[in-house]
Amino acid sequence: MQAASRVRMILCTTPTNLRQELDRLGSVWARGDHEAPRFSYEAPPDHDGLVRALGELAAFLENEGPLGAVYAGRAREIAAEALVCSAVGTKGLFAAARNRFGRRDHYDDAADDLAGRWLSEPPPRAEDEPLIRSDDEAAEGSLLVRMRAEIGAQRLPFRVVVVRDLSSLAATGEGVVQVAAGRFMTRADVERTVLHEMDGHVLPRCRAAGMPLGIFVIGTQCGADDQEGRALLLERRAGALVGGRRRELACRHVAARKLEAGADFVEAARHLLSHGASLPDALRITARVYRGGGLGREVVYLPALLRVEAALAVDPALDGVLGAGRVSVDAAAVLRPFASRARA
Repeated sequence: MQAASRVRMILCTTPTNLRQELDRLGSVWARGDHEAPRFSYEAPPDHDGLVRALGELAAFLENEGPLGAVYAGRAREIAAEALVCSAVGTKGLFAAARNRFGRRDHYDDAADDLAGRWLSEPPPRAEDEPLIRSDDEAAEGSLLVRMRAEIGAQRLPFRVVVVRDLSSLAATGEGVVQVAAGRFMTRADVERTVLHEMDGHVLPRCRAAGMPLGIFVIGTQCGADDQEGRALLLERRAGALVGGRRRELACRHVAARKLEAGADFVEAARHLLSHGASLPDALRITARVYRGGGLGREVVYLPALLRVEAALAVDPALDGVLGAGRVSVDAAAVLRPFASRARA
């Protein structure tokens, strides 16, 4: 629990000057000068002792039966994420991130095909509707106001805060939902984001607190990845995984694959432009994929969507386990009896 709370990979890899640098790049690239970004980061933490302790813990736990193996897998994953944090802004980040976000199963290849199909679709027509600023406290339909209303209505122990340098529209952490500042959105985008964060992330965290095992809170190995897949599946079932949203996810995926293949920031951004992305979107998405020096976490979203969808098609009741915390499809069978006991 202490290790999971100390290792904050997304925070460590998010540039402290993200918005400022994206604004600068937008002006520079518009003039035809394709510069690389000059992102800056907080000093990387020293997790060497933590990594050693987690390795020793995992070696012990893997001999403690199927449940011990689930805990051991998460211990190793936290150690891998700690190494990513320690390598932020250095040449070692690429290898550390590929160790954490390497190809996992056949759904990776299927996701490559899916991204290609989505990008081959005609670009969605621009919607003729007013846009709402994400953090507008005076607008009833803004993301900030809607998120606070949903959390308040359900009396959940979460705060909603506005964050300037946030690469996504929203992000859920321990007791907090972050909303990006100054992003303009349609009402459909607001409702989809509320659904994704509330049903996909906030409610599973709340359920995890009532589970009989701490692993639901700590998360299993690849649990955070498959939770993103489940959140996307919720979007699909609500009819929200369409048009621009599909194109956004496909662009993130192909940019992450370009990163894996050794392409630099400029090459990846140009690749997105060749697929019809606008200049602001190409720079924003590439910055998200390349944060920290090449995190590439976006490569897990589409494989996780397909993995979770396939698992629930065979066993719909498995959603009760996946929705009880950050639980991967791989660990769900072992944890199912404990989730069922809690519901009983």
